[in-house]
Amino acid sequence: DHISIDMEKTGQLLKSTIQEAGYSVKYIQEYLHLECPQSIYRWYKGKILPSVDHFYSLSFLLGKHIEDLIVGKNQ
Repeated sequence: DHISIDMEKTGQLLKSTIQEAGYSVKYIQEYLHLECPQSIYRWYKGKILPSVDHFYSLSFLLGKHIEDLIVGKNQ
């Protein structure tokens, strides 16, 4: 069976986890050296996913395993 990521739920999880940790979109943008905050808002809406590199950096910042920042379909 093919397992895939639920982009919308993953975006919601990222948003809530980042906000609960007290980080702003601006802080995340600067921490990841992103040109603009738009990609972060797109993550939150489930339009795109962070790159593996960004997931890795976020997991370190948030003190969580990458798998704990991803929601699979049918989970």
